[in-house]
Amino acid sequence: MMRLGNYAVSVLFILSIGCSSPAVKIPEHMLTQEQMMPILVDIHVIEGARNGSIMLGDTNGIEDYYAKVYEKHGVTEDQFKSSFAFYSDNPTVFIPIYEEVLDSLKANGALLAKKGVESDYED
Repeated sequence: MMRLGNYAVSVLFILSIGCSSPAVKIPEHMLTQEQMMPILVDIHVIEGARNGSIMLGDTNGIEDYYAKVYEKHGVTEDQFKSSFAFYSDNPTVFIPIYEEVLDSLKANGALLAKKGVESDYED
């Protein structure tokens, strides 16, 4: 009976090692996960607001808005694009970033919705 327990523990250990993915080493020249998250949030807010169309009185192209985001976060377009490409190629690292981005967008949306409701009823 004891041998069966040892066998089960050994199998579980081997499976856990075999099923875990190797850690992805993030090159030093890439933006960190912590740097990527707020940039991606800002980009999604811009894209959501623009929704692929021109807003009234807006003569700026989407690239102008991206440039402002890069400036705000102190990164270059090349830094962001190369980092985005790296993370896109490594979903085990990118998925947690996007989970945080989505959580942030949901929280911001809920806050804006609440403020909109409050302002509708304030007189």
